[in-house]
Order: sequence, then structure tokens, then C-alpha cells
Amino acid sequence: MAAPTPSTPNELLTGGDRVQTNLRRLATAAAAVVGLSAMAGGASGSTPGIPNGTYLYGESPVADTVGTIYFVFEAQEDRLNGAIYQPSSSFDCVRGTVGNGALDLVITNAYDQSESSYSVAMVADANIASSGGGAGVTELEGMYAIATLSELDQQLLATCSSR
Repeated sequence: MAAPTPSTPNELLTGGDRVQTNLRRLATAAAAVVGLSAMAGGASGSTPGIPNGTYLYGESPVADTVGTIYFVFEAQEDRLNGAIYQPSSSFDCVRGTVGNGALDLVITNAYDQSESSYSVAMVADANIASSGGGAGVTELEGMYAIATLSELDQQLLATCSSR
């Protein structure tokens, strides 16, 4: 039996440990690639960046898959705000900056407001689109770009941007 779909971000505040565990797993895998990505970017003389816009990435290329981690954020002048979540589960707010070949993130735990730092490697890919448009948009290591944001994605952005 499928879990009910939450209608507001506050209803997502269950199962936070699971999101943190999966996020740590994703971050650990991404962290192993950060060094290689940064070295490759430095060697080629090109560092991927993120044009201003709103983005959605997931462990799966299919949106709203229960048990999958999604990262929705708005980028503005190499700074970003957003959320990491699992459908029908919890979410954590994220802020960060675009570093040398990686997103340098600070994730605020929704339950105890503790903060954790993570880096997620970026790989240049001109084929990925964002709502902000523009060529040279990047791909996040280990995640798939998803073109359309849901109402839940918009709610999470609004909630985390107001903090």
C-alpha cells in the first residue's frame, strides 16, 4: 500500500533519519568524485558553474519516486537555497555556494536544526535544461536532472527560502 502524498511541507516531517542516512550515502559517493572532478576541471581550465535558475535533481530520473532522494534548489549569483527530500517523507533545507567543480552545501536538519556540510561534484553538460535557461548548465554527480518542478518542489523552495 502506497503512503499518502503529503499536501504541505510540514507533513513531510517524518522519517528524517532515513533521509539523512541516504543523503550521507549519496554525499559519501559524491565526495569520492569531488577531488577527481576538481582536478579534471583545473587541468582543463574550465570549471562548471550554475546559471541563475531553479533546478531539480534526483537519484532517479523519474520524479516523485518513493524512497528516492531529490534535491530542488534555486541558484542566484553562485549561491543556492533549496531542499533535499524524499516523497512522502521528510525534508531538510539547504543553502550553499558553487565552489571549484562542486556545490558546497550546508544542510539544516529539520528536526534539531543541526547543520552538516557536504560537497557534491558537478560535471559540465550543455544538454541539461533549467527554468533559468542558458548553455553550459551542469550535472550533479550521481544525480539526474528533472525538467519539471512539482507543486511540492515549489512549496519546499518557498519554505526553505523563508528561513
